[in-house]
Amino acid sequence: MLWKPLHLVPAGTKFDFLGKRRFALIASTAVNIISLLAVFFIGLNFGIDFKGGIAIQVRAKEGPAHLDNLRSVVGGLGVGEVSLQEFGDPTTALIRIQRQDGGPQCVAGAQRIMQSRAGEGWQVKPGAPETGDVEFTAPRPLDGANWRDAVSRVGLTILDRQLPRGNTPTAKVEMTHEQRAEWCQQVAIKLVEDAIEAKYDLRGTESVGPKIGDELMHGGILAALATMAAIVIYVWIRYEWQFGVGALIAMLHDLISTLGIFVLFQLDFSLTALAAVLTIAGYSINDKVVIFDRVRENMRRYKKMGLIELLNFSINEALARTLMTSVTVFVAVLSLVLFAGPVLYSFSVAMLWGIVVGTYSSIWIACAGLVYMNLRPEQFRHEDEKAEKAKA
Repeated sequence: MLWKPLHLVPAGTKFDFLGKRRFALIASTAVNIISLLAVFFIGLNFGIDFKGGIAIQVRAKEGPAHLDNLRSVVGGLGVGEVSLQEFGDPTTALIRIQRQDGGPQCVAGAQRIMQSRAGEGWQVKPGAPETGDVEFTAPRPLDGANWRDAVSRVGLTILDRQLPRGNTPTAKVEMTHEQRAEWCQQVAIKLVEDAIEAKYDLRGTESVGPKIGDELMHGGILAALATMAAIVIYVWIRYEWQFGVGALIAMLHDLISTLGIFVLFQLDFSLTALAAVLTIAGYSINDKVVIFDRVRENMRRYKKMGLIELLNFSINEALARTLMTSVTVFVAVLSLVLFAGPVLYSFSVAMLWGIVVGTYSSIWIACAGLVYMNLRPEQFRHEDEKAEKAKA
């Protein structure tokens, strides 16, 4: 018994893709405008990598992590916005807390930590309003060494010049407002640790300041721009200028619509998400290069075929390869969406969309753009004639 090969697309298809180009361009333009408006007026849900904050990984001592209970406990600590998600397995959770601003709630939290870790009677309050100083009052006089040990319980270090002289019940730690805000990240971590230590073990913490987040954002934007520029230059050199412009417009369409997906579903936009955006750019241009190769080859082969007819013919010829590649990658990425867990969720969803929109834009943006930029098959024919005369 002979096995017949599997064909996702029947041989000799003659779909009129370019006949729908006006509707596709209108729909695509609308999607991109809506995506840009959403980015500017709603905004991306920047993750800890970019806007700063605290990520705390905890594991339940017994059984699975109960996110509802954790959310209730941590949300009542006065540390601001809190989000939780399962992290890898049902026993582990990731607690994400907004960046602390160093305000009165932080100082009140430090007092709670002192009372739980050093005993009742401790008072913590801010110093002069124009500074970020913090003043500590102990229930009894302490010497310098004991003050250093006591203050370390809330993540602070007293410098030698700041140590009180002799035994005294009060001590002041001098800080700027920025330094106090940084210290408050540690206060928030210790508050969470004290609140959940009976049922959870602290596995690790991560704190990102706004300066680092700004640097990462700046570097990420430069990386994205450099990637797009390199891709466009490559296409421009390899093909005629119309192909380069068409590829650039199609790639921008894919990336802008992907940003719209991040806003629509409020996916975390972190360094992992940025990697997804750059990967989509590469995937998108790869599909367009395959179709462009077929278009240019057919321009030389079919001397009397009109441009729209030739583009449709070329897309139909490459359709089986395009669908096989897209479906294979789609299934692989879908498995990441379903089974990879929260760490790769934003990346996977973005990639899933990128596969679909990248294939779509190869046909209805990149190739349709060649029509509106008046690509002329005659220029290839003249080049071939010149080459033949030169050989003769």
